[in-house]
Amino acid sequence: MNYLRRIAGGESKKKEDSWRTKLARASGVNELEEPENHPLRFYVMSVDTLCGTQIDQRMPEAWKEKPPLFEYRKKNSDRKLKAMCREGIPQALRSAIWFTSIVRISRPYQSKEDSDAFGTLAKVKVLDHGWEYVLKSLFPDNSDKERANIPDFGSDPQEVEAMVVQDHMMDGGKLCAKGVIGVNALTLVLYAAKENLGIEYCPLLPDLTAFLLSVMPESYAYACIREMTNSEGYYLPMSRIEHLSWCKTFGDLMKKMYPQTALAMARCGALDPQGLDPIFRRFFIGVLKKEHVLRILDMYTYEGYKAFWKGVKRVTHSDQFLFDILVKQAYGFNGKTYRSRRSFPRRKFIQRIIRHNEGWAENIATDHVNLLSQKPLGFVEGDVPIVLAKNASERFSLAEFLPFAYKSTKLELIYSSNVHGRSMPTFYQHCARAKHTITLVEVLDTGATIGMFATDTWHNSSKVYGDGECVLFRLKPNPVCFHWARGITKSMMPLNVQSEDEELDIQNEVATEQFMISRKNFISMGSNSDGSSGLRLEDDLSRGSSAKARGFNNEPLAGSDRPDFDVGLVEVYHLLRDLDGKAIDGEEDLWKGMFD
Repeated sequence: MNYLRRIAGGESKKKEDSWRTKLARASGVNELEEPENHPLRFYVMSVDTLCGTQIDQRMPEAWKEKPPLFEYRKKNSDRKLKAMCREGIPQALRSAIWFTSIVRISRPYQSKEDSDAFGTLAKVKVLDHGWEYVLKSLFPDNSDKERANIPDFGSDPQEVEAMVVQDHMMDGGKLCAKGVIGVNALTLVLYAAKENLGIEYCPLLPDLTAFLLSVMPESYAYACIREMTNSEGYYLPMSRIEHLSWCKTFGDLMKKMYPQTALAMARCGALDPQGLDPIFRRFFIGVLKKEHVLRILDMYTYEGYKAFWKGVKRVTHSDQFLFDILVKQAYGFNGKTYRSRRSFPRRKFIQRIIRHNEGWAENIATDHVNLLSQKPLGFVEGDVPIVLAKNASERFSLAEFLPFAYKSTKLELIYSSNVHGRSMPTFYQHCARAKHTITLVEVLDTGATIGMFATDTWHNSSKVYGDGECVLFRLKPNPVCFHWARGITKSMMPLNVQSEDEELDIQNEVATEQFMISRKNFISMGSNSDGSSGLRLEDDLSRGSSAKARGFNNEPLAGSDRPDFDVGLVEVYHLLRDLDGKAIDGEEDLWKGMFD
């Protein structure tokens, strides 16, 4: 504030710090000493993360190494920026200009100066830190990264991966020098886009992400995708219905406004939605050279789908291909003369036609259900290291075992026999505040891991509790789970108790619904009339037993030859929501104690 007072001529009235001052303070650098040439004010330079090729760092005369590119307060500043992008952004500045252009669209409430800051060195640490946080939440262990793959986003998964690698990373028939690093980067960004941003359907995204990574690091590519998804309908179709309505709307516009163009496109089969579908999926891959696609992206990042559509209009029917001429024609220029302001409809009109065509798209779209993505449960790293659920393959199996409502969760260790000791009171104490828990048990002699999912808080009680969502399972080897099912058939009863006697039926019905039992000296899940359990742990947590239990109809979890076994490590986890990291049992159960 003293500095601001000095430059204001000694005024005592306080003024709010500028965004440049705040950014400088956050970075720990005094940018005010060199207000014009401070390093944090310069644009970040482009870097090829995908293939590792060297990017030309030369700067044409019309462009600057730091914002502003020109005086924003002048009239028609937006039109000037569009014109510069149409002429082509220098390779060295593509990362910065693409990102700032996207931010301007996604954050219309923000000043142009603040949007430009996202392309400067001042934001590098912020974006990198955000990306590291995303990676840590999605991949808490290296084994999680190894299991990650490129999502399909509406296409065949193997086909998508093969096409992206073939079209973006091959050099002379071989994978480029840093191709493995590029594939890993592409996989991480696309996986994060699906799991963290919730993108289920977006055929354009794999190719678009590959182009982003060809000029910027992973953190910037992910941030660009995040900002694009905040601009609904401006950049990407985010559902199958929207994708089909885009194709039909484009065809309708061609027929209405450009009949000669429509005839030319119809002759080559590029006018109807089926013919346009491959183009609208691959972002001109296989149609244009990479350098020309990058030029379209220069315009697309600021103008959105209109730039893409104009490119499709010109490219699909031109007899001669001169890219610069096609760009000028697409924007209404004939030579140096601006021919028509209405070379393409306004965005509001296009949006109205898209919404109208969504009804048509709903009728022809094949039924498909976006199933919950299969991924391992995450975990929260605490003071006590996790052991039995450390590997992603084990957590992947747990995600499959859990009821649907708990699949998008992560694990937090609340009890470990190695750290907290082996006693039933200690076990109850650490489970006291957790309603939904996973208990993992190591079988000493075989190294197998077995366990149970509980739907109520483990506590010393004379009553039976829990419900039909309880699960018994073997985690390794040969993962398998056993869900409870209502109803008893004679085939499920031991031979010596098969009877029509009503009293026996009632006794067996009671045994079937004994989900969770916990006393001073043991805990168990599943029960039989002979006293055996689906899984039982004794009071010192060093001995256990497992038998086929009514309702669960499970096999003995430790093996048919090991009804009783020695117990090694015991771990208990409770579940946290992926969205906000809060325990899913944090809300008070209004119905609890109704029958106590």
